[in-house]
Amino acid sequence: MTKERQLTAGNQRLNVKALMDSAAKTPTMAEVAAKAGVSKMAVSLALRGSPRVSEAKRKMILEVAAAMNYRPNPQVQTLMANLRATRPVEMHSVIAWITTFGTEFGWEKHRVSVDYFKGALLRGKELGYRVEPMWAFSKGMRGSRLSDVLAARGINGVIIPPTPNTETQLDLRWEELASATIGYSFTQPKLHRAAANLPDAMSVALHKCEQLGYERIGFVITSDTDFRVNHSWMAVYLAWQHFQKPSRVLPIHYVAENTPIEKHLGAWVKKHKPDVIISPYREIKLWLPEMLGINIPEDVGYVSLANRADQYLDMLGVKVSGIDQQDDAIGAAAVDLVVAQLQRNEKGLPVTPKVVLTEGLWRDGETVGKKIKPAKQQPAKKVKGRAVRKKPLATKSS
Repeated sequence: MTKERQLTAGNQRLNVKALMDSAAKTPTMAEVAAKAGVSKMAVSLALRGSPRVSEAKRKMILEVAAAMNYRPNPQVQTLMANLRATRPVEMHSVIAWITTFGTEFGWEKHRVSVDYFKGALLRGKELGYRVEPMWAFSKGMRGSRLSDVLAARGINGVIIPPTPNTETQLDLRWEELASATIGYSFTQPKLHRAAANLPDAMSVALHKCEQLGYERIGFVITSDTDFRVNHSWMAVYLAWQHFQKPSRVLPIHYVAENTPIEKHLGAWVKKHKPDVIISPYREIKLWLPEMLGINIPEDVGYVSLANRADQYLDMLGVKVSGIDQQDDAIGAAAVDLVVAQLQRNEKGLPVTPKVVLTEGLWRDGETVGKKIKPAKQQPAKKVKGRAVRKKPLATKSS
């Protein structure tokens, strides 16, 4: 080792030792309480952002804790988490579920949003929080009025579920809030977000289709949905195509904004002849037989990218093959993101936003079938000046 590297290594060891020495000198909660002139309970409540401590006192305690470089003991935090898990949980705070549709209950018309909410509601109850819907655009709620209402009710945690478009914005005092959003439709400001692992979902769908022998795998998506999912499905599909033979590459049926999906679907199917279609739109399962006389899965297979458990059976009682995104788990993950911030007393826009992805679940169904590849033709051989074809080998009947 050169002298320069020895010095560098020595400095690294000194830095680590200094960090360890600094950590060992971290003050206790009792010392923070003594410095602030309050009880340990008051410090604990203030650090958790509890409404049981006034805003003025909480701010004072936090300033003292920050000045003393106080850090919570992770072992104590783990112990308290275990204690909460083994005793009945009392509702002690509200997390606002802020909806942004044109009407107060417009979001309830979207089943996926309802499933997100159900998952959030259950997870909130487990952790002692009540998740409560709140319409951002109710009368008199424009501007900073919504923040005033949240502050007056002592609500400092919010979840922004999917918005009707990617341009939706909210005028909130984010510095007062622990926040998270669901999916990719709410883009500004950037918050922690929980979302389905859509790239993995497309990868699994493609792999399942290949396992079943499908070669010409088509993909149908609208521009609106594509933007809302941050191009997650398309990116994986195009990457998969990059490694395929030209005969297996089909153009995406990319439906323009304000255009019915079915308008050009038939022409696309007839021209490019997919032997299976992957799409989030379950209506394709009905359109192909009704509009084109194409049977599923005999003529063309179908894989759903939005195969929710309650819609596993279609209207005809047929099990649909595809990915169940387990939307309730995504709603629960959003609650976990907000509660974790509240417990650490973190408020304001994140410097480094986190994205938590939840795995989907493949559900076997009846809309795909094993695609039997035709047997390869045996080469002809010449016999006495003419070509004859070899007869196929006889097989024993079972």
